[in-house]
Amino acid sequence: MLERSFSEAQLNECPPSTRFAFLADSFFDLTTYDDDVSDEFGRKAVEVCAAITNQQTFSYISDPANYRWFLLMVNMPFFADKLNWGGSIRGAWWDHGANQFKVQNCGLWDGENQFLDPSFSRDEWLLLMAAIEQFCASV
Repeated sequence: MLERSFSEAQLNECPPSTRFAFLADSFFDLTTYDDDVSDEFGRKAVEVCAAITNQQTFSYISDPANYRWFLLMVNMPFFADKLNWGGSIRGAWWDHGANQFKVQNCGLWDGENQFLDPSFSRDEWLLLMAAIEQFCASV
């Protein structure tokens, strides 16, 4: 799905130059109108997703720059309604109580069909997070 969606984005008038820029604009719903900034935001969003998914948030935020990015990202709309942080934002995790993880976008494709406002079960969400890491590592 991610490969197909990235390929489709390449047909846009202003295609994203990287997979990270594509994810920033089409998955994380971050609007910049600046491909370099979208790339940077996408990289950080993917890093934060990986830290949360792999339960390594405290390790990730031990770097002062990552700490600031982490706090910024987990407060963005994409993350905010999908996380639970109990008593500390620094130990945030994907909300186990959520029945569905919803993504508001128009940039994902499932085969020939646009995958509008998809919902993912918790298990599907964790698989998607792993797929995003792999998608970004394959460049």
